[in-house]
Amino acid sequence: MTKDEFLAKAHESIERQQARITELKDRLKEETGETAEDIREAIANLEPKLEQARAKAAEIAAAADDKWDELKDSVEEGWDKLASQFESGWDSLKGSVKRFFS
Repeated sequence: MTKDEFLAKAHESIERQQARITELKDRLKEETGETAEDIREAIANLEPKLEQARAKAAEIAAAADDKWDELKDSVEEGWDKLASQFESGWDSLKGSVKRFFS
């Protein structure tokens, strides 16, 4: 995978996760009580992971193209781990939050 292909994949993933968080924030405006608290907790859990992904993508974009081949395996592995952490965070959300996305 080239650096540009990797970055396109990364940005697509970031946009997808941002859309989930935006939807949670929109939903929070309509909810109260325990459901609202669950949503706040989910947002607080997911936003730092999304910021990590953005920072990592920016770091990769700034890396010299000639270094890409040297970094590719570790970058892809690190990105997969970060994406997995986001998905794990998503999977651990309470049912009251997840039902908005089913």
